[in-house]
Amino acid sequence: MDVVLHFTNHKEQVMKNKLQQATWALSDKDNKQLISLSGEQPLQMKHSYGTALPLLRDDSLPKKFGADLIRFKPNTGIGLHTHVGAHILLVIKGTGTLTYHDEKYDMFPGIVYLIESDIPHAIDSITELVIMAIGNDHQPADSFSRLEVAKDE
Repeated sequence: MDVVLHFTNHKEQVMKNKLQQATWALSDKDNKQLISLSGEQPLQMKHSYGTALPLLRDDSLPKKFGADLIRFKPNTGIGLHTHVGAHILLVIKGTGTLTYHDEKYDMFPGIVYLIESDIPHAIDSITELVIMAIGNDHQPADSFSRLEVAKDE
């Protein structure tokens, strides 16, 4: 299958009053099928086995809004943690398990979850797992302030 890659320059995206855009998938030569970016991404996440590709971030308000592509190798993930601000997790590729309110939920391509602010949750990959995380009060993927490791009760 022939694949066409369309990348944008992330540094150009952060200019004020400019429309931001980012590429998170490839398309076949006929633009009929998306193929998710996979493999290790440029940023190592803190407190996590994940790597991330920053996609978009709105810095115009005190509470930032943004999106990242996050990738976990098979049999890795991120332990129980919380975030300030709600976020949406959209599974792009692979399989895994989301733990939320002590319940386990399957993660597979095409499913989307809404994670409320300050709710402990964890992700465990089974195969290579690629997700898009979209959220408010967004912190950079490689920042220690992005999440807080949940304490055992």
